[in-house]
Amino acid sequence: MVSSNNDFRTLIGGIEYNQFGKKVLATQLRFSTLEAVFEVDSEVQRRLDPQRRSEIREYIIRALKEKDFYFSPFVFSARGAIEKTEQGWSLAPGSKLYILDGQHRASAMASALSHLKSQKETAEEWGSQIEASKIQVYIDNLRAYPVAMQVYLELSQKEERQLFTDINTERKEAHIGLIMQYDHRDAYSELTRNVANLLQDQFEIEQKLSRLTKQNSAVTSLPIIRRCLIALFEGILTVKKGDPNFRYFTSREVLTISQSFFEVWLELFPRKMANRKCYVSGLTGIQIALAYAVYHLTKNYSITHLEAIHHLKVLKRHCSWKHDDPLFSQLYDPTTRKIKNHSSTTAIGKLAMIFVEIIEKERMVVLDR
Repeated sequence: MVSSNNDFRTLIGGIEYNQFGKKVLATQLRFSTLEAVFEVDSEVQRRLDPQRRSEIREYIIRALKEKDFYFSPFVFSARGAIEKTEQGWSLAPGSKLYILDGQHRASAMASALSHLKSQKETAEEWGSQIEASKIQVYIDNLRAYPVAMQVYLELSQKEERQLFTDINTERKEAHIGLIMQYDHRDAYSELTRNVANLLQDQFEIEQKLSRLTKQNSAVTSLPIIRRCLIALFEGILTVKKGDPNFRYFTSREVLTISQSFFEVWLELFPRKMANRKCYVSGLTGIQIALAYAVYHLTKNYSITHLEAIHHLKVLKRHCSWKHDDPLFSQLYDPTTRKIKNHSSTTAIGKLAMIFVEIIEKERMVVLDR
């Protein structure tokens, strides 16, 4: 802050450039500064989604406690509030920057700050000064977080609405497969990468795409492996939120179980298991259903994960893994001669129970001998 003409102005460093014929200032501000000057125009922005804000807030708090977090640049419209001076770009007192992209992230940061303050007060009231000091570090880091910004200097309100629409319809987010290669905040993504490294010499794994076409030679992908692991250890087929629950397993045991599950495919599936035209073994729903079956076997029949994975081999005697196999009759489309809708949670759940029923019958036969 500097004094100018008996008032206080915020001086902003940055680089001016033209985009689509419009002047833009590329800059960054500490969140504590930005929080005081940004505004939301309801005629330009959509209504805030509390659930989305909550999810981003939890991500921010978790990231602060672990490492750090990264956001793409926020987009603002200055509406004449920023002027170029000899000292730099100047934001007049009381002026606001109107947010065009980043509303949920900004609101989540403010919410995270509020939550952390509340947690600190609770720690202080309980006499836990060490915990309070630790939370204060998170608060300070969040206040000082450098928010990268693109500020359009001369847009009309109509142009703001158009830009907001363009941003939210044309922008493509980083692909989930690509994100998983570098995301070190999510334990399941970390486990997925470790498992993929162990399997790389045994079958091909798609490193970037999540949807595998018939022409793709990979057996599975990083996002599918992650979904298999979540089903394997927690029995969750929908979106996983929060930290993983590996129960009593050590990190080494988790990795051993995970590796064993995917290696059993080499014995269970046909040699050309990646050929989706002939076999279903390369399809998302089939792979996750196998993992879900293992989870149910461990939960309901008091056997270990490694034992349950071994029992999957039984299915080879009962299934050809071809699209028209009777096991997949509920999913088979005779017009295309392929199974369809195999990746829905309902289909995965039903198929897993079919696998479990076959395995249990085989186990009972062995026990009766």
